[in-house]
Amino acid sequence: MLFNKEEIKKIIPYDDPFLFVHGIEEMGENTISGFYQTSKDDYYFKGHFKDFTIMPGVLVIEALAQISTVILRKKIGENHEKYHFLAYDVRGAQFYKSIFPGDKIKLNAEVLGIYNDKIAHVKAEALVENDLKCEVRFSVAIVDKKEFEQKYAKK
Repeated sequence: MLFNKEEIKKIIPYDDPFLFVHGIEEMGENTISGFYQTSKDDYYFKGHFKDFTIMPGVLVIEALAQISTVILRKKIGENHEKYHFLAYDVRGAQFYKSIFPGDKIKLNAEVLGIYNDKIAHVKAEALVENDLKCEVRFSVAIVDKKEFEQKYAKK
């Protein structure tokens, strides 16, 4: 494993209970693979389809966005902490099958391009035991933290 959960927390600004990447297993120039291990005790299972618990699709997309943020930060390099990586758009998402408590989700993402150093286009997929559960294409806005925080600071 390249990065465990604690190492991932040092790269991206997420923590429990909202960290949906538990390990990074492979990373190339534009690709990354890792996993998220669900548990029957995860908070979101307690109220989402309470009689037939499945992982919310939006959280599957969140997991894929989080793993994408890891590769984007690595691509930017040492200065990555100067930036926020924010959801920009979801161009398409297909949910083929449900994800259940206890499933280990394999997360794969590929950065298709970064345009004007501001928008990254990504395609990603989530699988359980090599069974495709979700595919998504989305974009991430790369914004300067100081500029963003000054623009949106509470007055």
